[in-house]
Amino acid sequence: MIDRATELRRVAQVLQRKPEELGYLKALDGEALVNLRTLVQNSLIDQFSHLFQKLANAGKIIPDGVSALLCRKVFGPALTANMSYYVPSDRAAKMCRHFDADFMAAVAREQVPERAKELLDGLPVDLMRDVMRKMIATKDYHIMGAFLDHLPQDKAIALAHEIRDPVDYLRIAGFAQKKDRAATIAASLDDARLKTLTATAFEHAEFMLDIGLVTAEMPAAEQKRVARLTDEINPEYRKKMKPLAEQTGFSERLKAYFAA
Repeated sequence: MIDRATELRRVAQVLQRKPEELGYLKALDGEALVNLRTLVQNSLIDQFSHLFQKLANAGKIIPDGVSALLCRKVFGPALTANMSYYVPSDRAAKMCRHFDADFMAAVAREQVPERAKELLDGLPVDLMRDVMRKMIATKDYHIMGAFLDHLPQDKAIALAHEIRDPVDYLRIAGFAQKKDRAATIAASLDDARLKTLTATAFEHAEFMLDIGLVTAEMPAAEQKRVARLTDEINPEYRKKMKPLAEQTGFSERLKAYFAA
C-alpha cells in the first residue's frame, strides 16, 4: 500500500519544492505520484542510456582503481551515478572501496534507488556506514528514506542500529514508502531505544503520523509492546493517536495497539 503523504514528500524533493506548494497534484493518488516521480527521475537516464552503458562497458578493460580515479576526477558524481546502473554489482562494490565517503554520498544523491537495487545488494555494510553518517550530517533524509525501501533487510537493520538520534530515524522513516521495513527495524530495537523513539515522536507533532504508520505495520504482539511503552511515557498519548489514525485511514491496522 502506497502512502500518499510519504510519496508527496518525495516528489517535492525531486521537484525542489515544499509539499504544500504541490496543491495542483491533489488529484493524484499515491500510485500516480510514484509514477510521476519515477518518470521525472528516469527521463534523463533513459534518454542517454546508450551513452552510460558504453562508458560503463569501456571501464571493463582497465583496473578498478583506475576506473574509480576517473569517476572521481573526470566523470564526477552525477555521471558516475548514471553509469552505476550498468556496472555489475560485484565490480561496483570493488570500485567503491576506492571512493571516500564524501564521494559515495554525492553519488547516492544522484542515484534513483529503484535502479540501484543490485548495487545495494552487493555493497557491504562497512562501506555504507560512513556514507550514512555523512548523509545524516547533511540532513539528506529523503535520500536515505528512498534507499531504505530497497536495502536488504539485514543491512537496513544493521545501519539503523548505528543511528543514535531518534529524530534522524523518524525523518528517514518519514521518507520511506515501505513502512513495513521501518516497522521491522523499530521492532528490532530494545525497549529503552524504542521508548525513546516513541517519546520523541509524540513530543513533535510532525512525527506522530510517521510513528503511527510504522506501528500499524507491526504484528499484534509488537503493537502491544509499543502500546505498553507509550503508556509508560504518557497514558494520554494513545488517545491522541486515535483521531489521527481515523482521519488518515490506518486505525483498523492499529487495532492491537488501541486494544492493549
